[in-house]
Amino acid sequence: MNDQMRENRLRGNDVFPFVLYEMPSNGQPLSAAFHWQEDVEILAVNSGEIELTLEGTAIHLQAGMVVCINPGQLHGFRGMTSDAQCDIFIFPLQHLLFMREDHDQRRYLRSLADGKLGFPLCLSENPIALQIVRQIIHIHRQLPPAYEMATKALLLQLIVQLTQTNAFVPLRPTRHSDLCKKILAYIHQHYMEKLTVPDVAAAVGISPTYFSTFFVQHFFQHFSEYLRCYRIEHACALLSGTSMTVTDVALATGFSSGSHFIRQFRAVKGMTPFAYRKTYEMP
Repeated sequence: MNDQMRENRLRGNDVFPFVLYEMPSNGQPLSAAFHWQEDVEILAVNSGEIELTLEGTAIHLQAGMVVCINPGQLHGFRGMTSDAQCDIFIFPLQHLLFMREDHDQRRYLRSLADGKLGFPLCLSENPIALQIVRQIIHIHRQLPPAYEMATKALLLQLIVQLTQTNAFVPLRPTRHSDLCKKILAYIHQHYMEKLTVPDVAAAVGISPTYFSTFFVQHFFQHFSEYLRCYRIEHACALLSGTSMTVTDVALATGFSSGSHFIRQFRAVKGMTPFAYRKTYEMP
């Protein structure tokens, strides 16, 4: 797998790397660029509608739905409605293992931790599993005493419930998934440079024609549109978190000029970079 694509944000701390994200934050539209992580991600839709793209498949999520994304699965999502909100709970399977391997761990936990089995995509039809997920989210909002232990206990209950309902699925990496990760890893490493379809196609070892077709099939947008949006998301972070000039932000994120950047930014975000900075600038 490609380390450039792996999400590396600090989660929790070294002794308790379990964390809840409430999204979106800072009033910005709900979106997450394509990425993968080594942990399990549970996404619970609170309101509105969300489009999740998982391993090249677009999935329409509505309020009340809860889905699981397994380690190594390439995914991204965006709000389809202005009121789209979700909770994302991320946890490492390795931290649910016991120091001493017993019968239960060998039979029920080891296959999950080793990536042979994975969580089912949709939990929405399993009321007990849904209740457990809601308890976990509630605990991480309230942070009562011993919430760490309660979190692990609830996750083990979730695994018991899914085991008893025969819900776990075999995980098999696919050639297409690996190629998707290679493509995005190269884009994310070189987005600040002049980048063309032949450049990326050559880097991943396929023809430009096949690359263009493959990209649309698996990412549901053209390469140029993805690159533009990816650059602008990085520009947003610089606009809200630094004092760089708009021209410097443009050049740092791969745009040829400040004027071109302003036009493209307005097309994607519906406002100028100046208005965005005024609205979302961090104190």
